[in-house]
Amino acid sequence: MMRRSASRRRLRWRLQWRAILALTVIWVILWGNYSLVDIVVGLVVSWLVTVTFPLPPIRYRGRPRLFGTVKLAVTTLVDLAVASWGLAAAAFRPRVDFQPAVIRVRLRSNQDLYQVETAELISIVPGSIVIDARRSTRTLYLHLVDVTGPDDVEHARTHALTVERRLLEAIGSKADIAALGEKVQREKEQA
Repeated sequence: MMRRSASRRRLRWRLQWRAILALTVIWVILWGNYSLVDIVVGLVVSWLVTVTFPLPPIRYRGRPRLFGTVKLAVTTLVDLAVASWGLAAAAFRPRVDFQPAVIRVRLRSNQDLYQVETAELISIVPGSIVIDARRSTRTLYLHLVDVTGPDDVEHARTHALTVERRLLEAIGSKADIAALGEKVQREKEQA
């Protein structure tokens, strides 16, 4: 017990250079001044933020894959364009009655990073937003703008799982991708 608290104290005071540099860049951009004093103040404030609110380390064993990353980027842009066009067209239709819904989607991967990134990719597309994420069950709760029936709910659930699969193919490890394939195969056998 004593050893664990000592290691936490050491972790708190360690320098998190990537976070400090990123926060410093944000500080300088927000202030709009690029003087040496502003950069030094930004570094100090960033260090204080990382010491006061230390982030847990993210364990990431994957690697970026060019083809998967390009596929993820292109399909996300297509999703953005299609959803934006659909919502814009619906907004100009006379007397549109949206029927919103909240659905639950259980993700297949068991990593924090993949859960967060999947939620972000789903939320940036107009028409759906993640309103809750449960880490213990790897479940996302999505608010959908317009649902006309059970087919729309199933389509949204399938789309969320497809986004997760694309993300894993873009940045996941071989073991994560293989585990995802096994889970998909088991789900097909059970259905």
